[in-house]
Amino acid sequence: MKIDLNKTISLTKGGLLDRENTWRGYFESTPDWKETAVSLTAPLILANVLLSMVFSRMSGGFVSYGIGHGFLVALFIGLVMAVIGVALFAFVINLMAGVFDGKSDFSRAFAAVTFAMIPAWLAGIVGALIPWVGVFVALAGGITGLVFLYQILPLALAIPEQKRVMHFVSSIVLGIALEMMIGFLFVGGSVSQ
Repeated sequence: MKIDLNKTISLTKGGLLDRENTWRGYFESTPDWKETAVSLTAPLILANVLLSMVFSRMSGGFVSYGIGHGFLVALFIGLVMAVIGVALFAFVINLMAGVFDGKSDFSRAFAAVTFAMIPAWLAGIVGALIPWVGVFVALAGGITGLVFLYQILPLALAIPEQKRVMHFVSSIVLGIALEMMIGFLFVGGSVSQ
C-alpha cells in the first residue's frame, strides 16, 4: 500500500463538502482499517502535527504538544499521541457499538473516526497560523468533528436510533478518560525527565 495524494485530497474534500455521499461511497467498499490509515489517516495526522507545529513556531501561536520541549521531541509526542488517539477512539467506539446493539467492525469504526477528525485536523493547521485566536479555530474544528462523528456513527456501525445518544456520549467519555490516562503516562513521563 502506498499513499495516493489524489485519493487523500479527494476523500478529505468529500469528507468536508459532500459528507453523506463520500461516507456512503467509502463504506460501500468497506476498506480494511490499514487502507484507511494509509490513504487518509496517516497523511492527515502528519500534515496536522507537522504543519501546526511549524506554523505555530512561525506565528507565535499555540502548540498542541511539547510546550517547552525541542521541536523534534514535540513532533514525536504529537505524532504518537495523534495515532494513539485515533486508534483508541476507534477501538472504544467499536466496542461500545456491540454494547448498544450496533454492528462491531473496527475497520468501519476507524474510518468513521478518521472522517470525523478531518475538520479538527485542518482547523488545527489553520489555527496554528493565527496568534491568540487560533485556539478558538482549533476548538471550532474539534466541535465540528464531534458533530460529524455523531452523524457518521449510525452509517458506519448501524447504531440504532434510540441508542445513538447513549452510544455517542459513553464512547466519548470513555475515550477521553483513556486518552487522558495514556497522555498523562506518556507526556508526564517525558516531562519529569
